[in-house]
Amino acid sequence: MSIDNPNLLKRIKTMENRLDSLEKRISELERLVKKIPRPPPGPKPFRPGKGPEPFRV
Repeated sequence: MSIDNPNLLKRIKTMENRLDSLEKRISELERLVKKIPRPPPGPKPFRPGKGPEPFRV
């Protein structure tokens, strides 16, 4: 299948370039997200105002 419309060809090229730049940005963001330190597993620290009050004697 051949496309003879030059405007359509230009639009396809533009879309391909946009797709390429979006893919680069996504991979850059994925790389940055991997660097974010995750909290250690275990009980979460108590935060005032979240959930029921802890039991106090």
